[in-house]
Amino acid sequence: MRLSEYLRSVMPGETVLIEHTSLSDHPLIFYTIGSTYGWNRVLIVDIIDSVIPLLRWMRLSGLTVPDDVARIKAGGVSNWGRFILEVDPHKDPGIFLSKFTQKLKDYYSKNPETVTIILNPERLIPIQGNSRRFILLLANLSSVFVGNTKRRTFYFVNREMAEKTYLGLLEEAFTRVLLLGEEGKVLIAKSPIPEDENKEIEL
Repeated sequence: MRLSEYLRSVMPGETVLIEHTSLSDHPLIFYTIGSTYGWNRVLIVDIIDSVIPLLRWMRLSGLTVPDDVARIKAGGVSNWGRFILEVDPHKDPGIFLSKFTQKLKDYYSKNPETVTIILNPERLIPIQGNSRRFILLLANLSSVFVGNTKRRTFYFVNREMAEKTYLGLLEEAFTRVLLLGEEGKVLIAKSPIPEDENKEIEL
């Protein structure tokens, strides 16, 4: 099964966890998500300019991403994309997460069939001093929108950098988990279709 075919099987309301490493082909998966669903439907939640290395890789690979993709900017300095919201993750986490949640609710109500790509939320945890309370808040926020049929969501998390408890909570809450290796392989570790589990996807 090819990745584009697999993505079409992800139903509205699902949240997919994509666990990658620093050397895996996650930029290609990012690009395939946007190309499969249409960049006009994509909302990128960009944690501390995580999108910039992906854009650089795609540009060097000859792949094009529109400059006006909707983006929520959480930290960083890049002005790429069409800003929907800009928040400072270094400030009070309660205020930051509240603004973020409300904006997503508003955006989904006005833009059904949104495809949300959340890039590297694990980078927020060291900013808050690896607080156990913040880890639980962040994980709970991740599961709030599971089942909301106005959107599909893809979380990109670097498992080499992620706090173990946070990663485990996401794996438990989300409907699908994909594991990326460094050899260009994508393994289906969790799926609502049991026979798909432990199968490999071609990029």
